[in-house]
Amino acid sequence: MAELLAKPDTGLVTHLDEVTALGAEIADRLGLSTTLRVKALLACALHDIGKGTIDFQAYIRGQKKKAYPHALASLPFILLAEGRLADYYGWERHRLEATAAVLTHHSPLGPELYKGYEAIAYHPELEQALREIWELLQAHGVRKLPSVEEFWRTVQPLLLNSPAALLEASFSVDGTNKTLRGILQDLPPQDFAQVKAVLHLADWLASAKTPQPSVVFLQGGGAAVKAHMRKLGAPLHDFQRQAQQASRADVLWLRAPTGTGKTEALLLWAGDTERLLYLLPTQATTNAMWRRLRCIYGDDAVALAHGRASYVLRREADEDPLDARLFGSVFARPVTVATLDQYLLAHLNGRHWEERRTLARRATVVLDEIHAYEPYTLGLLLEALERERPARLALASATLPEPLLALFPRGTLVEAEPSLWQRKQHRVELRERSLLEEGGEEALRFAREGKRVLVIANTVRDAQAIYRTLREGGLCPDECFGNEEAPSASTGLGCMDPRANSTTVHHPFHKSVGWGKLELLHSRFILRDRMRKEEEVRCAEPGTIFIATQVVEVSLDISYDVLITELAPVDALVQRMGRVNRQGKDPPAPVLLYCRWSEGAQRVYGRELLEWSREILGDLPEMPTPEDLADATHRLYERVMTTDAWKNELEEGRAALDEIQRILGCYTIDLSDEDLRARFTARRGTVSVEVLPAQFEQEAYRLRETGQGWRLPELLVSVPVYWLRHSEFFAPVPDLRCLRTTLRYDPDSGLETPEKSSGGPPGVFLD
Repeated sequence: MAELLAKPDTGLVTHLDEVTALGAEIADRLGLSTTLRVKALLACALHDIGKGTIDFQAYIRGQKKKAYPHALASLPFILLAEGRLADYYGWERHRLEATAAVLTHHSPLGPELYKGYEAIAYHPELEQALREIWELLQAHGVRKLPSVEEFWRTVQPLLLNSPAALLEASFSVDGTNKTLRGILQDLPPQDFAQVKAVLHLADWLASAKTPQPSVVFLQGGGAAVKAHMRKLGAPLHDFQRQAQQASRADVLWLRAPTGTGKTEALLLWAGDTERLLYLLPTQATTNAMWRRLRCIYGDDAVALAHGRASYVLRREADEDPLDARLFGSVFARPVTVATLDQYLLAHLNGRHWEERRTLARRATVVLDEIHAYEPYTLGLLLEALERERPARLALASATLPEPLLALFPRGTLVEAEPSLWQRKQHRVELRERSLLEEGGEEALRFAREGKRVLVIANTVRDAQAIYRTLREGGLCPDECFGNEEAPSASTGLGCMDPRANSTTVHHPFHKSVGWGKLELLHSRFILRDRMRKEEEVRCAEPGTIFIATQVVEVSLDISYDVLITELAPVDALVQRMGRVNRQGKDPPAPVLLYCRWSEGAQRVYGRELLEWSREILGDLPEMPTPEDLADATHRLYERVMTTDAWKNELEEGRAALDEIQRILGCYTIDLSDEDLRARFTARRGTVSVEVLPAQFEQEAYRLRETGQGWRLPELLVSVPVYWLRHSEFFAPVPDLRCLRTTLRYDPDSGLETPEKSSGGPPGVFLD
């Protein structure tokens, strides 16, 4: 009779043997206890035994189009085997981590998993396959297995009925009756996660191009970083040397000014770690760090994980990098660069939470730009770290406020040396007018001198207004503002009267030629245009005026000559200032800070926070040092973190993670559940949705028809979900699985708001 197959070209026992051997090595490298190691080996050896059905063997030979779920068909075997070994190894009979891992190795554990499936006929050759599986388990140290004859006889009654019925069968646990499904849900999550992680990693490696566990663990990381430092050619700063010497510290606190080599210090501290998980606030910073670390550790060692990682990886590879996407998404490469969201969503029981949390617990985790998170996100993070602390942890920032540090595990503090804190990189001038009143004129003045000018507004609408005014040569004179009698403009755009906090149309703009070297960047560009703009502003010519929103604060590695910005919280302003004269090699760069904030800025940040920041900024010297800016940030945090609103939001984050984990246990979150979906977020604030501007619809269809559907994200733009109440501008496109919008889109200025496209009243959509 023909051999049982696991794949068209691989025998079932051959595959199980390979997976078990890989699982044994991975379990040892991850430091699993003896009990969990045995359970992991059981799972590896029996996970595909359900392929030994008549149905599956017909499917794998191309005789059927669809097969019975083999993970479900494996359930009776792993359930009986795990139970029979309980007495010898001393685990409780209801501790069924191996059973849960096998059952869920293709589908997440949940309340509806495999409901409704009927019985299945097993292949007559399965008993012989079982003999060989027993031999490979014994070869890897699993003891006291029953004889194959006894086991085969005992499992027969279970094979007569549907394996799915076992999930609803009742078992006694500590005097209480529970279904098997309920027992699996209530397993200790960390133990279940470790067993499933070993099974999944071994199974995936067996199918990968390089089936070696070594590709999952970092080797020679310390040497790679030292080689990188030698290539840079500059001697180590004192703080970098201190970070390297603190490599045995489990927790590191690192405070160093922007542009002084903070990342290198963190990598020197990480040294020869087997796994590095580098977490950042945004996709843009994550992409940049991913490229940077690939140059240090090698392309194959470094993975990328965020919401659009699949697109980025596909775009930069000649073919679909399945292994890179899969291993990166679960933190299984030796080095993973990810957004913090990915780490937190794992702790909220998102897809593949088992692998992510298991590998993160064994990792060196770096939380860079730790100041950048709102209190709700910090609450999630603190709760996650308290429940499952990684092997080593680093917190890093240019400011690293003391009140914020006090929330985290105590660490070894390494600070940049005094000389780096005393650099004078900026000359700050506080202006009592608004950015919209004179920011454009000042930007032009500096640009005409050949300076590269960065202008930052707090809302998309204001950034667009400044851009259009400069592009069209329409700078209104001072007497325009507040002139209620001025005639309406018949051409061009109106200008904002900041004193009235409203948009008022005044006399026609001057017909001077607009400034040619203009760039605009905010969150409402399609991805293709945003990526193009990010590249262009990195290499800006002298005389360029770059107008942006908060997206530049922790997203772009740029260094301009002048900063013109609207008032924002002190920590945000410090980040903005880090985008000019970044290395501190030039004379202090002009920073014009406009202190009359817009209504939109007040909605974004809150009046109290802006007032406190204005007060603190007033105490700064004209040429503040990085130390002055760090002290100013500390002062702001001391105030903000004592407010009831801040503390309540922090506790809401903690409570949300606790509640999700209590509700779900070992289940993966079901995002079709509206209540759970609402809690499954790493950030508070406005929820966004991606839409397709109508002008790109035909291009989207062409991409799909030519096998390039993976490029669809290039044509999407993110908008606040509340915009969808203007239903006349949005409609679903089922074929493309997205929403189309008829809102006007300009590749230079981005997507317009519903108010502009409808001619409705201004002042509603201020983001």
